[in-house]
Amino acid sequence: MFWLKKLLGTLLMPLPLGFGLLTLGILLIALRRRWRGWFALLLGWFVLAAASNNGISRALTASLQNTCPAAFVPGATSPASAPAQPIAFVAVLGGGHGDNPALPAGQQLSVSARARLIEGIRIALLHPSATLIVSGPKNEPDDDYPSHARILADAAVELGFPRDRIVEISTARDTAEETAALAQLAGRKPVALVTSAWHLPRAMKLAAAAGLLALPCPADFLGGREAAIPPRAWRSWSAEALGDSTRAWREYLGQFWAWSVRALLGPPLDAPNQSPLDKTSSPGLSA
Repeated sequence: MFWLKKLLGTLLMPLPLGFGLLTLGILLIALRRRWRGWFALLLGWFVLAAASNNGISRALTASLQNTCPAAFVPGATSPASAPAQPIAFVAVLGGGHGDNPALPAGQQLSVSARARLIEGIRIALLHPSATLIVSGPKNEPDDDYPSHARILADAAVELGFPRDRIVEISTARDTAEETAALAQLAGRKPVALVTSAWHLPRAMKLAAAAGLLALPCPADFLGGREAAIPPRAWRSWSAEALGDSTRAWREYLGQFWAWSVRALLGPPLDAPNQSPLDKTSSPGLSA
């Protein structure tokens, strides 16, 4: 099921979907099925043009980023903005990295992972009793490179965060498994859930399904910095817009997949059978 989700998710992204439709259109025209071929060509062109449009891209990302605003401002002095219970855990969901031991851990992180980690560290420093949880498996299960959780932990230490306040979850492969592992670790204690703003709606739904008491903490915002989409955005196209649209589309497909699996198979599975915690990485902490 996991690999089927990954395969379908890859094929249905705007770039492979658009190129696939263009290729199909050329083949149909070559086979003298011209009307179907021209329709596939126009549809493929429309997918790529729409996904690359700055206005459409910002609208797609804003619809996700505005759905789940932060529940509180960590460390704020206003009682109205503070959580009902002290923060016990600050969980940073994985965002990807490249395996290159010649680089510092922080420079191996993707842009999203780095933004998530910085926000997680900021919140954890404002709550000295909180444990920082970092999550992510290896890029390739059989290689000798460290897991994504270890790279995140090492990057946090490089930034001055104490290693004895870090716990790693290195076996969860996706957000559903991450939230299940977090629920297993945290129980009913509140968890500041840090992830990209465009990923937070799906993460919060999966957290609720896993029984995790999660407080949304968005990071890594996409799109322009204006409060509203400027008219010029609808008249311009860019590769950056295509990337942002792809991230938003992946989230919509992920939400649809989670709803479909829940409707067909019932509640999500529990955390992986093996312990999700890499206890050797954080001396002085026990799960």
